[in-house]
Amino acid sequence: MTDPRPRPKFGEYAPLPPAAPEGTSEAGVEKSPADPATPASPAGMAPPAMPIIPDSSLNAQYQRDAAAGLTAQGETPVAPPRKHRLWDVFLTATLLLFGVVDIINTFGTVANLGPVLREGLAAQGMDDFTSDALASEAGGVANIVRVAALVLTIIFALLQIQRKRIAFWIPIIGASIAGIALMVAIFVAVLSDPGFIAYVESLQ
Repeated sequence: MTDPRPRPKFGEYAPLPPAAPEGTSEAGVEKSPADPATPASPAGMAPPAMPIIPDSSLNAQYQRDAAAGLTAQGETPVAPPRKHRLWDVFLTATLLLFGVVDIINTFGTVANLGPVLREGLAAQGMDDFTSDALASEAGGVANIVRVAALVLTIIFALLQIQRKRIAFWIPIIGASIAGIALMVAIFVAVLSDPGFIAYVESLQ
């Protein structure tokens, strides 16, 4: 049979033959459709899926924990919100109330500290206390310190409660400062009195 295609020149490819109609082979033989009953080739069959069994060994557990730790490093931990401690709020408010009542009830007495000290020393057998002016000045300074301590105590205690932190210790510190101020005022007034010094010398 003679090939009707032109002979290719040097460096050219031979032209392709006309496409065979679908369903026939190049030789003109009709291709038979695949028999549905024919089993597929083994190469086209997927292998059966094997069940994945988690590794419960210690090494696998360590690797999982390490991977979880590396993953959590990029996340910022969020602290749980604080809650108001009702017992602390109640205790702090009670202590502050006691401090306010104490300042109000003793303000006048501390401001006029001379007669109070004279009566107290007379009960101990010393009737020669004469430093009323010095005692009043010392009592006035003590009142200023006590009021300032009370105001600062209330401010800091309210700030602590607002931040939802324990605050009952703040009134305790404020009361300690106020008590120390009052004791210093009494000691200054008594130890500076000539009658008290003479009384102490008479006991020696």
